[in-house]
Amino acid sequence: MKPHSTSSLQNTSPLRVAVFGATGDQGAAQVRALARAGYHPVAVSRHPKPLTVDGIQIETFAADYGNALSLKEAVECADAIFLNLPSTSFQASEPLIAAAHTIAESAASYTTKKYLIFNTSLPVPEIKRGFAAQDARHEMRRVIFASGCPAVSIQPVVFLDNLLKGWAWPSIKTQNKIVYAHKETLDVSWICHDDLAALMIAALERPELAGRSFTVGGPDTVQLPLLAKILSRAWRCKLSYESQSVDDFCQGMHRVFQGKSSLEADKLIGELHRIYTWYNNATEKPFCVDMASVLKELPVRLTSIEDWSKRQAEAQRLLDSTS
Repeated sequence: MKPHSTSSLQNTSPLRVAVFGATGDQGAAQVRALARAGYHPVAVSRHPKPLTVDGIQIETFAADYGNALSLKEAVECADAIFLNLPSTSFQASEPLIAAAHTIAESAASYTTKKYLIFNTSLPVPEIKRGFAAQDARHEMRRVIFASGCPAVSIQPVVFLDNLLKGWAWPSIKTQNKIVYAHKETLDVSWICHDDLAALMIAALERPELAGRSFTVGGPDTVQLPLLAKILSRAWRCKLSYESQSVDDFCQGMHRVFQGKSSLEADKLIGELHRIYTWYNNATEKPFCVDMASVLKELPVRLTSIEDWSKRQAEAQRLLDSTS
C-alpha cells in the first residue's frame, strides 16, 4: 500500500490516516512519522489544538471515546486508522473496550473496509493471565479482529521515552540515578515511540498482514546496569541505577497519578503490584523480544538506545545544568 487514497484509482491524494489518541506521546510520534512519510494524518483527540509538523499544518478532528457518533465520524473521514487508547492501568476499561468495538465495526462497515493498526501500548500475551491492564488490551484486540475490518496488532514492550517521564526522570535529573522497578537481571528490549510509529507505518503498507499480532521491542536487549552505562556515555555524565522495589514503585505511581485516575486507589496499586511482580519474575521474559523475525515482515531501521539517548537534547541540557 502506497501513501495514496484507496477510494479511487484516479485519486492520487495522500492516504488519510486517522490517528486516535494523537495528543498522547505515542500518537503524536505517529502523526509526525506519517506526515514525514508522505501520508495525510488526521490527529483525532477530545480537544484538538493547532498542530504543525515541519511547518505543515496537520488536520485535526474532535472525537470522544465516550461518544460513539464522534468515533464513527472520525473513521468516516479517513482511509485507514491508527488506534491508540488510554491506559487501562489507570482508567476503567469497559468504556474503552466499547470504543474499540465502535471504531472497528465502523471501519468494517464500508464497501472498501478500512485498515486498522492497533497499538496495544504494552505487551499482550496470547491468552489472558488475569492482569486487568493486559486483559483489557486482549479484549480490545479480540473485538477488533472479530469486527471484520482488516487489522494488525502492534504490541510494544517497554518505552525508552518513559525514562523522561514523572516516575523516572526526577531521580535522573536530581540524583543522576536511574530508578526503575526492574530487577538487575531483567532483560528488556527497550523501544522508542518513533520506532513504534515506524513499525505501524510498515504494517500499514502491508495489508496482507491483516489478522496478525506482533510483539515489538528495540534492537538492544539490556539489563539495568548496562542501560545506565549506555545513558551515561550518551549523556556524558555518570549515572548510577537502583532496582526499585515493586512496593516503592507502586507508591510512587500513586503519587504521580493521584487525582488523574478513574480507578479506586487501592485497586490500582494492587493491580500494578501484581503485574510488575510478574514482569520481573515471569519465565517467558515478557519484556524481551527477538526482533529478527519481526523485521523480516516489518522492515524498518530501529533506533539503538545510545542513538535515542543522543537525540534527547532537552535531557542533556538539564543534566548539564545540574553537573
